[in-house]
Amino acid sequence: MKPFDTFNINAHISVLYVEDQIDIQEEFVDILQLYVDEIHLASNGHEGLEKYQNVLPDIIITDIQMPLMSGLEMITKIRDTDQEIPIIITSAFEDSQYLLEAIGLGVEYYLLKPVMIDRLENRLNLIKKRIMQKRELEAYQLYLEDRIEEEVALSEAKEALLIEQNKSSEVGQMVNIIAHQWKQPLHYLNLLIEDLGMEYEYQPLSKTYVKDFVKKGTDRVKFLSETMDNFLGFYKSDTKTKDFSIEKVAQEISRFLDMSFKSLGINIEVIIIEDFSLHGIENEFQQVILNLVNNAKEEFDGQKRADARISVEVSRNEYEGVITIKDNAGGIPTNVMGDIFNIDFTTKEDGNGIGLYLVKKIVEERFDGSINVSNNASGACFELRFTIAKGT
Repeated sequence: MKPFDTFNINAHISVLYVEDQIDIQEEFVDILQLYVDEIHLASNGHEGLEKYQNVLPDIIITDIQMPLMSGLEMITKIRDTDQEIPIIITSAFEDSQYLLEAIGLGVEYYLLKPVMIDRLENRLNLIKKRIMQKRELEAYQLYLEDRIEEEVALSEAKEALLIEQNKSSEVGQMVNIIAHQWKQPLHYLNLLIEDLGMEYEYQPLSKTYVKDFVKKGTDRVKFLSETMDNFLGFYKSDTKTKDFSIEKVAQEISRFLDMSFKSLGINIEVIIIEDFSLHGIENEFQQVILNLVNNAKEEFDGQKRADARISVEVSRNEYEGVITIKDNAGGIPTNVMGDIFNIDFTTKEDGNGIGLYLVKKIVEERFDGSINVSNNASGACFELRFTIAKGT
C-alpha cells in the first residue's frame, strides 16, 4: 500500500460551454482555454443537455436565452440527477426573475454580458480549487478504504491462524484425555485375556465363564468405541443448524471428561434446574462449554485440594436460558478480569489466549447471547445468557 501523498490526483478540468451566438462563443473559448484543460461546446439547451450526459464535464457555463431549450430549462433537467456540478450563467438580461430562478437552481455565479474577465477568472479559480479539494478528499477516502480492507484481511488471517492453533491445542488435550481413559479398559482387557489363557491351561472352559468373559470384554470395547465416537463428534465438520438440548450437550461433555478429571482430583457436576434449547450448530456450542470447563480445570494446576469441583448449571426463566459454570479454584485476579476475552491475553506460559476469545465470539455472534465473568466466594463464575422464545 503506497502512502496517500504519492497518489496522482487528477488535475484535469473540463467545461461545457453553451452559447447560441457563434461570435461570442468563439471569443469566450479563447479566454476559457487559459484556465481549463478541455472545452465542450453546444449552441442551445437541448444540445447542451446531450453533451452533458455524454461527457460529464466538471463545470457548466451557459447563456439563458437560447433556441429549442433555454439555459434555465437545461439546468433544471441537469439538477434532476446532479445537484453538485458548478454552473455559471452568462446573460445580457438583468431581470430579477431570471436571477431568482438561477438561485433556486443552485447556480454558482451569474455574470452579465459583456463578461468581465477578472470576475470570470476569480470564479473559475475558486471552483477549480473546490473541485481539487473534493478529488483529494475522495482519493483519501479510497486510500482509507484500501487500508481498512488490508487491516481487516490481516486481522482475519491472524484470527484464522490462532483458531487453528487453538484447535490443535484442544485436539492435543482431548487425545491426552482419550489416552488416559483408554488405559484402564485396555489394562482390564489385557487381564481378561491373561485370565482366559490361565483358565484354559488349568481347566476346561465352562459356558458360564465364556459368557462372562464375552460380556466383560464387549463392555470394555463398547466404552472404548464410545470414547472415540465422542471425540470425533466434538471435531466433526458439521455446519447444519438445528435445535439442540443444552442438558444433552452438558451431560455428554461431563461423561467424556469425568474419568480424566477424577484422576486429577476434580469433580465435575452437571446441575439441571430446567433445560432449554438453542438453535444453531451443536458442535460449535460444544466447544463453548468444553473451553470453559477446561479453562476452569487449568485453574487447579499446582493446587493440592481434596474438594476441587467444577459445576455446570442449566436453568431458564420465561424469556432467558442461563448456563452458569463455576469452580472453587480461587477466582480470577481483579486486575486482569477485563482482559480475559481479548484475543491475545493469557496467563499461561504456553497459552495463546484464543480459547475464551472464541467462546465470547461464538456466544455473541452465533447464538446472539451474552457472557459475563465474576468471582464468587470460592472461585470464578461464567454466566451465559440466551434469549429463548416464550413457551419453548
